Amino acid sequence: MALACRVRMPVPALGAAALLGAAMLAGCGSGGSGRSSGSGTASGSGSATRSTSTTSATASRNHRGSLSLTPSDPTTSSELTFRFTAPVTSGVHGKHVIDYTLSLLGPQRPGCVGSREAGAPAVVRGAQTQITLGPSELHAPWCAGRYLARAIELRRAHCTGSVPCPQYVAVVGVVGRLSFTIRPG
Repeated sequence: MALACRVRMPVPALGAAALLGAAMLAGCGSGGSGRSSGSGTASGSGSATRSTSTTSATASRNHRGSLSLTPSDPTTSSELTFRFTAPVTSGVHGKHVIDYTLSLLGPQRPGCVGSREAGAPAVVRGAQTQITLGPSELHAPWCAGRYLARAIELRRAHCTGSVPCPQYVAVVGVVGRLSFTIRPG
């Protein structure tokens, strides 16, 4: 299947704002994309992630809007747990590696956290993955205000041996998105 959305950027430039900005410029903000299937293991990107886990679930090809949040009415002191279902197994797929990341964009103020990126754990196709973030791991409370969360499927080169390896990250698509408000408390 052809990829519906592709953005390439140098790995050192990778960050929540850069990735989301590149995804939106490339038109990835509109939902699903083409997918490939396979199996393997994955390594998520590092971040202040309290816990991550996966559980099995029934696979579905339509994952638009499949990102969920607990609690439903978060405060600045809440631990936020995000869940989404992986459309493709993370890990090595021939010459590529598939990973998932959670990107949070919110208000930027001194003394609180408004944006964060967290890598997801290894997950098989159709399984639900969970990422929990909270003030104790972030060393500051959340900023009060509106947030946009996106679960993003990424692809990068898988290289072995002494052959030069291209350094890029391609945004395959947005697996799920969610808007929510964090209230003071």
